[in-house]
Amino acid sequence: MLFLATFAFFLFTAMLDPFLNLWDERFHALVARNLLSHPWRPTLYENPVITMPYDRWDRSLVWLHKQPFFLWQIVASYKIFGFSEFAVRFPSALLSALLVPVTYRSGKILVNRDTGYFAALFVPTSFYLVELISGHRGVDHNDVVFLFYVSASTWAWLEYTRSGKLPWLMLTGLFSGFAVLTKWLAGLVVYAGWFIYIVASKRARQDRKSWFHLATAFAITCLVVVPWQVWILVKYPAEAMAEYRFSFDHLSKGLEGSAEPWWYYLANLPYLYGIVSIVLIPAGLILLSRRNGASARLKAAVMAMPVMVYIFYSLATSKMASFTFVVSMPIFIAMGCVLDFILGQRTRSKLSPVLFKTATFLLLAVVLAFNLRVGELIRKHTINNPDDPCPKILVENRKAFLRYKVLLPRNSVVFNLKGRSYIDCMFYTGFPSYNFIPTPGQYHEAVAGGYRVVVVNISRQECPGYLENDPSVIVLEEQTACCD
Repeated sequence: MLFLATFAFFLFTAMLDPFLNLWDERFHALVARNLLSHPWRPTLYENPVITMPYDRWDRSLVWLHKQPFFLWQIVASYKIFGFSEFAVRFPSALLSALLVPVTYRSGKILVNRDTGYFAALFVPTSFYLVELISGHRGVDHNDVVFLFYVSASTWAWLEYTRSGKLPWLMLTGLFSGFAVLTKWLAGLVVYAGWFIYIVASKRARQDRKSWFHLATAFAITCLVVVPWQVWILVKYPAEAMAEYRFSFDHLSKGLEGSAEPWWYYLANLPYLYGIVSIVLIPAGLILLSRRNGASARLKAAVMAMPVMVYIFYSLATSKMASFTFVVSMPIFIAMGCVLDFILGQRTRSKLSPVLFKTATFLLLAVVLAFNLRVGELIRKHTINNPDDPCPKILVENRKAFLRYKVLLPRNSVVFNLKGRSYIDCMFYTGFPSYNFIPTPGQYHEAVAGGYRVVVVNISRQECPGYLENDPSVIVLEEQTACCD
């Protein structure tokens, strides 16, 4: 029932914003749309009409800025629902809902069923997760899918340690491979926990079977990940190497204004998990080590994963809030352990059963309300918000682009769009779009290619002479805006 309720809520979440959000949903939506025609060639500009430097991730031809697995899932959603904002967000809604049983089962293995259930309650009430599913928070669906597969690999590994059955070992490798093929090497974090679990054993050196099983799972991960890397290095070597360098530059450079002090992620915990997490997380880590359930060695290995992720990203120069959210499942379990401990005191409490139940219900309501932050969600997803004109601008732009699709010739190329709204225009219309007025050379190049030049946000009298004097040029004086 919790899974079904969560899925219904996240489907609602996927419909909060009737437009593509700025960072980075619009790019993911467009690249996935283009992938529908050629799954092995991710492109941003499907039809580069004019000659210009397609040299940045926000205006490239071949788009390798992210690993492709989450984009392929959006492609599958397009095939079912068609091109829409909901279709872009549906895989995130589904996988986020599936975090409920994954988190419940992992908490049950580590401690008990009640800890698993309380941990799972933090999934549908996660403000930050809702922001990702709705596309409102960068890096949106990429981070959601990454979170799910890292969590699923951890769950599969816990099942393997519990049962010793090889199918769980294979699923661990498979899910970790999907995680790496979604965002990159942090998807291997399950192996860090697995390594610690083996090394902590007194017979680690003699335990060849455990090492062999770890290596087998890792080989499965490599079978998932390596073919795509080989493919792009052979097919698109310059673009692939540029993106690999960009990824590793995050360690030493503050890219795109993301340089933050080392304590950034610790200070950001209340934003990710609610203000009460300041108490729940440290208390949960302490309680988890003392509660009955799985072995202390296994619990230590699981809790080492978020610790290592936080240390690694804190040392890196570039910092973004979502980088550490990938290990939220162990943190949910730690917080769930606190709630289970409190509720477990009912036999020792001097309160009457009715008062104790009332008090614990109020405690749960307060904790989960601080986690979900309904007021902030309403404020951020209100279209006519006087403090934030961006949602209204994006709604109006969407309406304009849908009109372009109906009214303009099919061979149109659109120029002079504001900011990066050319991405939205290409998604909604399918027309190649640019955010500048073409030069004479670019204008003649487009005409020679059989395209109809469309210039927006300008009057014909303001157009350069070579455009004003060509009656085939379509000038649209209606104004679009941007929030970039």
